[in-house]
Amino acid sequence: MNKETLTPMLQQYMEIKENTNDALVFYRLGDFYELFFDDAIIASKVLDLVLTSRGAGKNQKAPMCGVPYHASKSYIQKLISNGYKVAIVEQVEDPKEAKGLVRREVVEVVTPGTYLEQDDSGFRQIASLTEDLVYATFVMCDISSGSMRAIRVMNQESEIIKIIKQYSIFELVVGSEFSEKAKQTLQEKVNVVFSTEDGLDSKYKHQEKAIQTGYQRLVHYLFSTQKRTLMHLSDIVVLNDESYMRMDYATLRNLELLSHESDKTLSLYSFVNRTHTTLGSRLLREDIMQPLVSMDRIKQRHHQIETLQNARLEYHTVISALSDTYDIQRVIARISTGKCNAQDLVRLKKTLGLYHTISDTLKEFECFNFITQTPQLKDVYQSLDQAIFDDAPVQLKDGKTFKPNINKELDELITLTKDGKKWLLEYEAKEKEKTGIKNLKVGYTRAFGYYIEISKGQVQNVDDSFGYIRRQTLTNVERYISEELQTYETKILKASDRILEIEQELLKQYVEYVSTYAHTIHTIGDGIARLDVLCAYTEVSSLPGYVKPTFSNHNVLKIENGRHPVLEVQMGAQNYVANDATFSSKQLIKILTGPNMGGKSTYMRMVAINVILAQMGCFVPCDAMELSIVDQIFTRMGANDDILLGQSTFMIEMIEAQNALMNATAESLILFDEIGRGTATYDGMALAQAIVEYLAHIVHAKTIFSTHYHELVALEKSLDTVTNIHVEVHEENEHVTFLYKVVPGGADRSYGINVARLAHLPNKVIEHAKENLVRFEAQKGAIDLERKVVVVEKTSDSYRKVQGMLAQVDVNQMTPLEALTFLAEIQKEMRDDNG
Repeated sequence: MNKETLTPMLQQYMEIKENTNDALVFYRLGDFYELFFDDAIIASKVLDLVLTSRGAGKNQKAPMCGVPYHASKSYIQKLISNGYKVAIVEQVEDPKEAKGLVRREVVEVVTPGTYLEQDDSGFRQIASLTEDLVYATFVMCDISSGSMRAIRVMNQESEIIKIIKQYSIFELVVGSEFSEKAKQTLQEKVNVVFSTEDGLDSKYKHQEKAIQTGYQRLVHYLFSTQKRTLMHLSDIVVLNDESYMRMDYATLRNLELLSHESDKTLSLYSFVNRTHTTLGSRLLREDIMQPLVSMDRIKQRHHQIETLQNARLEYHTVISALSDTYDIQRVIARISTGKCNAQDLVRLKKTLGLYHTISDTLKEFECFNFITQTPQLKDVYQSLDQAIFDDAPVQLKDGKTFKPNINKELDELITLTKDGKKWLLEYEAKEKEKTGIKNLKVGYTRAFGYYIEISKGQVQNVDDSFGYIRRQTLTNVERYISEELQTYETKILKASDRILEIEQELLKQYVEYVSTYAHTIHTIGDGIARLDVLCAYTEVSSLPGYVKPTFSNHNVLKIENGRHPVLEVQMGAQNYVANDATFSSKQLIKILTGPNMGGKSTYMRMVAINVILAQMGCFVPCDAMELSIVDQIFTRMGANDDILLGQSTFMIEMIEAQNALMNATAESLILFDEIGRGTATYDGMALAQAIVEYLAHIVHAKTIFSTHYHELVALEKSLDTVTNIHVEVHEENEHVTFLYKVVPGGADRSYGINVARLAHLPNKVIEHAKENLVRFEAQKGAIDLERKVVVVEKTSDSYRKVQGMLAQVDVNQMTPLEALTFLAEIQKEMRDDNG
């Protein structure tokens, strides 16, 4: 379609569209957002709208559909959920002052990563991705809270996918050099939208170059979509450091920490989430993903929990106040992005008032200084309380937002409009007396404004001296206007317009006033979130059978009668079988054997979840627990392998095992469930033995190694730090009963045929399987795992890391500069290793 032949309005639309090619343009016309051409065709299908057309000039027709302005939120949300971006186009000049077509501009581009209007419980992030030959660096932003975080992983497709899933990244911002093939591959495996941004905001600095580049790119993109500087963004927190326990996406998934594949209520997050605020629920998610490794910080949380347990009156006062607070970090985000309304300020005011109540309640407790020593912003509270009605409307109208004595002109205009009804009644009475027409009425319609209504039977009594001008004829009445009534109408309409202008200006002033306290308000939000999570921990810690764990500087992990908190609730405490777990420098590796369905995976999850709860600062479900700080948890459990589409189960096993073997330390916890099951029996057994020996000689991490290779129990005799444990089973008349109790020693059978019988396989299959089992066991012969003591030479962490770096690059594809940069990286790693 020739742009030159389009109507002026559609020419303006096309000019805007050319600069927002990857977004659907919502073009404001009156009370509707209209979409044209291809955008209209797409939107009509996604939103189930009627596709119409509009004259486009020179006998051309433009496909068109639209949505009401006041109901646009739900339509935008649906488009965003389907992976589209939406460019909001508004008038940016007064139509009364416009010469020709009113100027319109994009005032915001709504994207999957910047959408603020999702459900409060929703969690989504936008991130920039910066790649080099070895690493992929993410800089992530939760625009609703303003939190900024960075993480660096190996530049591998699988690692990038894990980060996208782990941190709920809905949109990735990359440079134009980013491979289109890589985009396509990632989008086939994860639900993420790519946006291209080559601009960098040089005002933002970071000591790490890759993080700085991603930071500058992301902030520039946010400015270009939001059309303003976002003042609520926090400083970047780097997640690769050692401030928290590290767990990758596979571990979060395998331990069912944040979600459960069949029922979201069965996750650890759902169990612990007894928070009363959106702020708290967001922070709890971070706590679970990042347990503490500082013994002092953990003990501080224990002290805070015990304080709340002992101060029950104050605890319930705090809970009551928290329940009525609002997400003030999101209020600041709405202010920062220009989406604030009067109700946002009311919510901020109420929350500040409740924060003062909370602070006053906790003032005697030094452990809550993070609340009591934060500025209370009483002046902000008082200013908002004196200015804005609690029931102020979301949309400014009719002078119902600001209280009296805030603006003198506003008060006068509101009085004028409120006295209008009285004036009309007086005017009607005066006209009745003047005309002698007793059924004369004064009324109002939007179409005609104010009018004088006289019945047809009295029309002959209307004299020219009355100054009435006929406006409308209806079946039974005639409607008139008068000069006096018109003058009043003009006055009222001007008053309404002026009221709106004044209220808009006042709202802008109060928003700017509040904005100056954005940092402190954000800090108050952090305090509310932390206190809310502590109250949730207090509620969990007060459950029957929960104890405070003790921490040791020695390498130890002891759990007496430990329980899985989620399964205990699901099954009932009386039905749950508790188990012990003991690790020390002399007992680092547990080889766990037993039948399927016997509870091996549950046992391993119980150990890990108790460690995670303990280092979150919460009490734990057991009789007693002593542990040293765990720095990382690695898992390989289950068969939920969708994360790496196109990879076999065995390959995923090996990748996750490699990750643990390369990165675990003596302070780590490793849970391997049936490593080697995805290949031939002897291959799998050989690998399983080699992995156990490597863990024993090199890694020295606390490990539970679950296996059906019962031959591996012989390793207990040749490796000093290996001990056997098994799940107890009662067998009678070829029927098994699972006791779910983990006891010392190795199991000699897997009871696979007995489990098959429980699954009601045909009896002929069961009997034939028993015959086969006897024959196979007779043929197997003895497997001697003790014939040779394996000695594994230990290589340095940096040497192993350099090996991994070299394996990732293709030297034939490197430029000379890239090769020198890469060599410098290797030198740095080796120097760091040598001190």
